[in-house]
Amino acid sequence: MYTLIILAGFLLAMRGARPAPLQKPGQGLLRIWRESADLLLTVDLALMLLAALLLFKEVRPFAQEHSLLGAGLIVYLTVRYQRKTDVFLLSAIVIVFWIYSKQYDPIHGLAMAGIVSVGIGIFQTCFLGLRYRLLFSRVPISMKGWPILSLLAGSISIALWGLGRLIF
Repeated sequence: MYTLIILAGFLLAMRGARPAPLQKPGQGLLRIWRESADLLLTVDLALMLLAALLLFKEVRPFAQEHSLLGAGLIVYLTVRYQRKTDVFLLSAIVIVFWIYSKQYDPIHGLAMAGIVSVGIGIFQTCFLGLRYRLLFSRVPISMKGWPILSLLAGSISIALWGLGRLIF
């Protein structure tokens, strides 16, 4: 679960939307948590529609046979309707497939989707804060690119992993 949170959070932080306004981090925080809520609602919609299809006797064999295709189609249509980026689509599909493959009951699946979405929001918030701090520090310009961002992401992932071990 931690790997999924870190990878999706890093992808969404770097390529998920327009670059975050580092001069006004409040706007970036609002956008990060709105995207996390959109991700949660998209994943929950796909999981609940799949669970609803499995309740009906007539369509249960078809829904079980084509469940991954149905989940992918639901997520794809929802994301295209919202006009989100391809990274958002990829993250939502991976999260839905991961939760559905663990065969959780619907309520536990919704809770897992909530945990992943909040984890991604926390990761992106920490990442935005560290990028903001890096912008106004005396780090040489040649070090303000990918090497430092990768080190920041690694540091955040270690901190979240340690925090998660204490909580769970």
